Amino acid sequence: MKRTAEKTVVAKILTDDLTQSKLDAINHEYEAFRRYIRGDEDADLYSATKQCADAYVDTDNLRDDHDYPWFIRNDVFDVGVDVEQHDTDLTDWWLKLPVSQVWGGVNVPIQPHDEIPDEADVKDSKIVREDGDYYAHLTVRQEVEVSEEYDGVIGVDFGIRWVATSVALPSRKTEFYGREIRRIRRHHHDLRTRLQEKGAYDTLQSIKAKEYCRVNDRLHKISRAIVEEAKERNALIVLGNLEGIQNQDLGAEMNRRLHSMPHHTLKNYIEYKATLAGITVKVVNEYMTSQTCWRCGEQEATTRKGQGQHLCHECGLDDNADKNGATNIAKKGLGKDIACPLSSLGAVCEPALEPSGADRASATVRLRADLEAPASTKRAVRRAK
Repeated sequence: MKRTAEKTVVAKILTDDLTQSKLDAINHEYEAFRRYIRGDEDADLYSATKQCADAYVDTDNLRDDHDYPWFIRNDVFDVGVDVEQHDTDLTDWWLKLPVSQVWGGVNVPIQPHDEIPDEADVKDSKIVREDGDYYAHLTVRQEVEVSEEYDGVIGVDFGIRWVATSVALPSRKTEFYGREIRRIRRHHHDLRTRLQEKGAYDTLQSIKAKEYCRVNDRLHKISRAIVEEAKERNALIVLGNLEGIQNQDLGAEMNRRLHSMPHHTLKNYIEYKATLAGITVKVVNEYMTSQTCWRCGEQEATTRKGQGQHLCHECGLDDNADKNGATNIAKKGLGKDIACPLSSLGAVCEPALEPSGADRASATVRLRADLEAPASTKRAVRRAK
């Protein structure tokens, strides 16, 4: 089954290797773009870039404190392995940028964080300036073959204590992700509070950018780990719907922690990385996944202690609460009633739920029947993420 996958490849422009004339041309174009979107119609800007500005920038609602990216149209720039066969040891990748001051544009070396497949199409993209450096955010789109048969399923629960918890069936291997993100968020929250008290508003913007970069790096690593495990296990990925968790009212402090967790971004990263890897992703309703015992299906005689522990007074299960929710999400992804014991799932499951995104797909999951668990599985988890 074919599906269209799209991702952003970030590539640093190696400005230290540029001639001064090339660097001046890039700086001129970037500044001209900034002037144009703020009303200077006579700005000396490449004509196609003006069209991109009109298409992508809401000029009626510009923020004074925001440095908007320079958008470039896909038919006027080129990116590839040594576009002009330069003799350099710095990089194999080059980007030809359209600029008003140089006929035919300038060819600059770039260092992408990921390879750009030969068969992929590079769509309209943008140039971002951060701390004096330039980065090309290249939008890459390609057709991929997505598997329709799986040997297992990985359920992912988005939460407050952990940004994500994954459980693989049939093995029930559990991974907790997000400890480092919690530490980064706490550190920057305290730092912002101190800076606001001192009135250091310029420093606040710099701190905010650093926090975003550090958190975003962790999200890429977490999503990559989940997708790589799914690929290794040939497993369908099932995500919990974010509407339920985002609409909770847990008090001021818990609401702050909840909404500081970047669940939507992580969900998007998992989806596009999975599609590129040829893996189907499904999204299910989280209703009752936290309250239901994943092993016996009991929904009333269960207790949740804080954010960490789930107890079932029917079968005696003493387990991690996030693991319990992720396991039930995996069961829902198989189209099964979570009130049924896990061991009753059977050997072959055909999920009736629609996959994430606009495309429709079918998937068959083959599970072993050995899904029983001991009464207490509290320690059978991994937490070092």
